[in-house]
Amino acid sequence: MIHRPQEAMELGTSSRAHRDARSAAIAATAACICFGASVVATRFVVAQTTPVVLAFLRYVIATVCMLVLLRRSAFLPMETRDRWHVALLGVLFFGVFPWSFSASLTHLPAATVALVVAANPLVTLALSALRGTERLSARAIMGQLLALAGIVLALPPLGLRSGASADAGVWIGYAEVATTVLCGAVYNVWSRPMLLKYPSAVVTGHAMMAGTLALAPLALAQGLLMHTRTITPSGWGAVLFLGTLGGAVGFGLWGFALRRSTPSRVAVFLALNPITAIALGVMLLGEPFTTRQWLALIAVLSGIQLATRK
Repeated sequence: MIHRPQEAMELGTSSRAHRDARSAAIAATAACICFGASVVATRFVVAQTTPVVLAFLRYVIATVCMLVLLRRSAFLPMETRDRWHVALLGVLFFGVFPWSFSASLTHLPAATVALVVAANPLVTLALSALRGTERLSARAIMGQLLALAGIVLALPPLGLRSGASADAGVWIGYAEVATTVLCGAVYNVWSRPMLLKYPSAVVTGHAMMAGTLALAPLALAQGLLMHTRTITPSGWGAVLFLGTLGGAVGFGLWGFALRRSTPSRVAVFLALNPITAIALGVMLLGEPFTTRQWLALIAVLSGIQLATRK
């Protein structure tokens, strides 16, 4: 069978789009497994230091890994406006995000944090719709409401703890993890133009460097050297994991996926986070997982699938 030039061009475009979608799915899946394991690693080591110091150590390691990987290409020329764009996103995603994420795990179990973070695809979809990148359908709204119900179900009822101070700590944890979700969604949506213009690893490396520099003065003010001395050998193993697989590798793959697909289609793979975090939290940290949390997990995953299915 002989195809006309236009038909051949359309077939080639369709084939390339299919390859991009498949490679984005593989990269996002691997990245989200790393992120889910990072929830448990952070929960394990954050008690040995402070959230800011832990976030700084994680991204110092990740930035060094990215610079070694990229070498000269790490310093590719970028327009000044784009450099500032990437730097601001980096401060948000590799500065505020890891701090709020680590801090939330000092107040909440890993399973609860992972379930709330699973709302990221829904927030990403809403921001994409507001920005005009994607359309928000009735199915998407229904999926968002179902996932939101699951997240509410996952939150342990207040008043069953040891006093008002404990309840206040829980609410602080919820505020911190909500900040984490918002930072991640903003990065997913507003980084895409840069990822289409420059290599994904270069954008990720520049953003990671900006976030690390923003965390440096805060970590020094909190007594960086003093708080690193309290980390045990096994804690340093967790920090090393967070900086390599949970940092450079995970976010490098995430940028690769965002370059080859739309923000909401990539973010949907974050549903793997709670599955990984819950399984490792139960096996490694001995955290309980109740019937209520199972129902919440099912509702969240079903809502995300409904909201983002094409």
